[in-house]
Amino acid sequence: MPHRQSSTSFEVYKQGGTTREIRMMIDFVLLVRGFRNKLDEELRKIGQSAARMETLAAILNMQGDKSQSDVARRLRIEGATVTRMVDILSKEGLVERTPDARDRRVNLLSLTPAGVDTVERIFTIYDRVRGHMLEGMDADQIDEMTLVLESMIGRLDMPYSDEPADEPVSPQ
Repeated sequence: MPHRQSSTSFEVYKQGGTTREIRMMIDFVLLVRGFRNKLDEELRKIGQSAARMETLAAILNMQGDKSQSDVARRLRIEGATVTRMVDILSKEGLVERTPDARDRRVNLLSLTPAGVDTVERIFTIYDRVRGHMLEGMDADQIDEMTLVLESMIGRLDMPYSDEPADEPVSPQ
């Protein structure tokens, strides 16, 4: 059954309540923030960050030509943010920009050998943090969570109705 709600989150929260949906989304935000903070803390030990990891890993993992705007779309961040990060990574010799032969306004991105080595070091730390977070979860739990998350991610780009819902969600 699709999610329906008769009162707004503001109204529920104003009354000191919550719903399972509100709690789940808050938990999700806290999980992502906490994971990123922990990852940043560990990556700082080698002079890196989660933001640098995301950019480098996207460039490494994306197949074919990749522009800064392609990387921005994949990471769901502004193009200017990727440009600033690529400027830094390029100055450090980790990323290389090559003009696109089809469009001179576009730079294609690739990792240098030093960039690949850096991503490998980053992933050693990432694997340790990820392993800690997933400890005790079996393959079925991970698969189920992945399906839920992929469904939610897919909905980010879908239009939504501004119509009020008809079925109430009871506060918990």
